[in-house]
Amino acid sequence: MAEDLDVPIAMRRTPRRSAGNASLIRTTSNGSSVSSAHMMNISRTPSKPKTKKRVRFSDPGPEISRNSPSSSTGLTPMVRRSSLLGTTPSPKRRRHSAPFRTRVDDEVDELAGTGDTPNVIRFLPLRQVLDDRVKRRIKRNGLSEEMNVIDEEKKQRADAQRQEIQRLRHELAEKDAEIDRLRDATMVQDGERLIELEQQVEQLRGELDSQTDPADQSRYDWTMAARDPFSDSYMDDEGFGDTTMGDLVCSTPSRARTSFLTPPCTSPLAPATPTSMRRMPSTPSSHAAVQTCLPDPEKEALEAELGSLRLELTKMGDTLENCEALKARIQQKICSVQTSSSQEELDLEAKLEMVVQSLSDRTAALLDLNASLSALGFRGDDASEIVSSLAAAFRSARLELEYLTPGEIALPLSSHGAEVLDLVLTRLRDLARKAKEDEEEIDEYHALELSLRQQLGARVEAMDGMKRELGKNASRLKEKDEQISDLEVGMDRLKGAIEGYRRDISELENLVQRVEDDGRETEASLRTQVVAGKAEAKKKDDSIAQLEAKLVSVLSDTAELRIQLADVQAKRIASVTALNKSHGSALALRDARVTELRGEIDSINESLRNAHETIRQLRVENLGLRSDMDDERKKAKEAIDSMKAELERVLKMSEGILATPQKGRVVGQRRSSRKQKATPEDTPETGKSLKRRRFDSGLGFLEEEELDI
Repeated sequence: MAEDLDVPIAMRRTPRRSAGNASLIRTTSNGSSVSSAHMMNISRTPSKPKTKKRVRFSDPGPEISRNSPSSSTGLTPMVRRSSLLGTTPSPKRRRHSAPFRTRVDDEVDELAGTGDTPNVIRFLPLRQVLDDRVKRRIKRNGLSEEMNVIDEEKKQRADAQRQEIQRLRHELAEKDAEIDRLRDATMVQDGERLIELEQQVEQLRGELDSQTDPADQSRYDWTMAARDPFSDSYMDDEGFGDTTMGDLVCSTPSRARTSFLTPPCTSPLAPATPTSMRRMPSTPSSHAAVQTCLPDPEKEALEAELGSLRLELTKMGDTLENCEALKARIQQKICSVQTSSSQEELDLEAKLEMVVQSLSDRTAALLDLNASLSALGFRGDDASEIVSSLAAAFRSARLELEYLTPGEIALPLSSHGAEVLDLVLTRLRDLARKAKEDEEEIDEYHALELSLRQQLGARVEAMDGMKRELGKNASRLKEKDEQISDLEVGMDRLKGAIEGYRRDISELENLVQRVEDDGRETEASLRTQVVAGKAEAKKKDDSIAQLEAKLVSVLSDTAELRIQLADVQAKRIASVTALNKSHGSALALRDARVTELRGEIDSINESLRNAHETIRQLRVENLGLRSDMDDERKKAKEAIDSMKAELERVLKMSEGILATPQKGRVVGQRRSSRKQKATPEDTPETGKSLKRRRFDSGLGFLEEEELDI
């Protein structure tokens, strides 16, 4: 009981699992207070024990005791369920056919470092560590998708890293291949330099051996050359030590030279070289009579050439020293590595000979290639510069082709020169074909332009004729306007005369009124004549009204004619301006305006025909109006004459009436009454003149006269 006092209340009860929980109780009873407090924090409330179903398994595996305090029961089950350790599920949640999971405990032991292999840390996947309940909760909350996304991102990063490693390895292999290629090129260049140096040495040796003539010795001071370490005395096969010519051919320097050596005697001999000077006549610089030493430019040139040769020999000496050092290093390497048999040495020598032969062949091929590249005419001293200038030329040609012929070009800027050249040739063929087609079209356009110019010239001549005709028509219309203005002036004068006649008539009316006042006695006898005069006056009024209507119609026709003439003039002016505009625009747009000019010319011809028809009608109407005006003038003159005669007769009658006495008047009345009774059908003398048919002027001059009578 004393031992149970240190154990929590929850741990005093019977655990759910006999073996594991009993061991846990024993462990906790013997543990310290710190471990008991830790178990209180992680413990959970025990559930009601249930009867277990016995299930037979083929191989449940060894059951390991659980010494971890995290697997104990306690009061907080949710903390245990959300923990990341893979504990064995409860009997309620565990499937009856599944055995207890013992592997997770081993993994936990390994993670904790309590297993047999200490200092080994293993990071297990999260899905192997989680409990089934926690997995289900993760699925419900959607965290599984997040985990899948995280795993997918990890896989993608791993793939990207793998691809990057592959790419870097590929680039490294390319760099290695480039280094090997450059090393081979360096070896080829060094072989070329060695061959050139050997040729120069042989040539110089032959020249020095051939220069034994005493005349040549007198001209050239070779004593200075003897003092040089690279003089003729050292130019033999043993001058380079143990190095032979074969060793020079086989040996290669360790690195490429920065510049090519310029052999002095490989080119054709200049006139200033010692070899060429031997064949030329000697020109001594001093004369016996003068005994003065004059400077010889040829000798100075020879000295300069000799200095350049010495410099070249110095360079060759440096190169040979480098070759000697390389040979020494190769010998050291060979001595350090002892071969097994002499057969391998022979094979190595054969391989070296083959390498030297291949190097010489490749050197000759490279020289031919350099010569052919330099013969192309591009800038550059060596093959690389010529190839780079060639690539730059192809690139500039590609860019110029894009500038000259805009459009989509399928070739990239890094394409080969052959493709660019084929594209340029294709574009040039297309341009030549297009230029030929354009020239043919231009010839056709020139022929069409010539024909259009001829047609335009004919149309211009026709337009000039039409302009002249329009000028004539305008002059005729002007004459017609002048005639119409004259007619208007005549009409105005006629109106003034009519107004004067009306004033005269008003005066006559006043006079007649006075006569009526004086002759009221005669009204009864003349009443019948007045009735007849009224009838005739009515007819005259009708005729006057008709004349006035005709005059109004003539005036309206004249106004309409003026309006029509103004419209015709405006149309002509508009048509002339339109024709001028169309003529000006036709010079710029000769192709499109030909048909429009034809339509306009047809419309102008139609309008001109209409204008001619209108002018003809106006002429006919003017002739009719003129004849009507003449008739009206004649009628007016006749009416005025008859009115004057009638007025004179009335005045005479009034004077006679006023002059005769009453008796005579009565007797005259009786006689007149008897005459009327005797001859009722006859009319008196005064009536004869009144009943005579007179010309009706339409102005109403006879109405008051007949009323007075």
